[in-house]
Amino acid sequence: LREYMPDVMVMSRIPDGITDHLPLGVIRRAGGDSPAPEFYDEPWINVQCWCADDPGGLDAFTAAFRLADRVRGILWTAYRTQRVLPGLGWLVNIRESTAPQEVSDPDRPFLGRYTATYELRVRPAT
Repeated sequence: LREYMPDVMVMSRIPDGITDHLPLGVIRRAGGDSPAPEFYDEPWINVQCWCADDPGGLDAFTAAFRLADRVRGILWTAYRTQRVLPGLGWLVNIRESTAPQEVSDPDRPFLGRYTATYELRVRPAT
C-alpha cells in the first residue's frame, strides 16, 4: 500500500502521538491461517484509516471514509491485475468480510476513523 499511497503514513500499529502521523493507515493481521505455507497464506487483514479535517474542506469522517475506500480499491486492483511484488508475492483471492465502517472514538472525537477486514489468499513470490 505504501507504493500506491505516498501521501499516507502506512504502519502496522497505531503510533503514539497519532495526530503527528495523519492521514494514517494501520494494516495488520487479525487472523486467518496458513494451511500450506510453502504454497499460500490466508491472512485476515484489518485496515484502520484515520484522518483529521482536510484543509481542502473535507471533514475528518469523510476523509477517513475516502481513505478506506482508496485502500479497498488498491487491494481489489492488486487481485485483478495479479501483480507480483518481489519478496512478497501476489493476491490470488480476496473477500471483504467487513466493509469500511465508521468507528467513533470518545477519546479522539476530532478524528475520523474507518475500519474494514479483508480475507486474503496470498501466494509467495518464487
